[in-house]
Amino acid sequence: MPLYMDVHYRIDGLTTAGVVEAHRKDLAAQARYGVTFVNYWFEEATGKVFCLAEAPNAQAEEACHREAHGLLADEIHEVKEYGEARAEESGPLCLDMHFRVEGLTPQQVADAVQFHRDAGTKHGVRWLKAWYDPAAGRLFCLSASPSIDAHSAVHSEAGLPVDEIAQVKQGS
Repeated sequence: MPLYMDVHYRIDGLTTAGVVEAHRKDLAAQARYGVTFVNYWFEEATGKVFCLAEAPNAQAEEACHREAHGLLADEIHEVKEYGEARAEESGPLCLDMHFRVEGLTPQQVADAVQFHRDAGTKHGVRWLKAWYDPAAGRLFCLSASPSIDAHSAVHSEAGLPVDEIAQVKQGS
């Protein structure tokens, strides 16, 4: 089943309780659309939310959000996942977006994840996952990181500038 990362850039008035409730509603509606929500991350201060879901297509994920709570994503990307099969996500988390990283092969993304893991140890950053949409050139990276600056420093060593970084909480 295809994997999708959606991005809600700003949900006004977002609270932890509100995003937990919206996710609960997604879970209640997901079977009707053939969707399985895998995880979500959010940044309360900015209202930014990222949802990771398996779905038959992007329209099914969007329809599920529409029925569940009406909070539609600004973007939905079909992605491939790279990283540990089961990454334990603890401590402060950073999730970033690279807007135009085009033409990467799966091996190049896997190599970049490994480079980030190796370089991360110098900055106290543990690289967890990456998701890549080759059609749009959109790359998402998740790390357990003490700060946005530390997360960014690893990317600087890789020569891969980040367009946006959010210090996020993982949904439960």
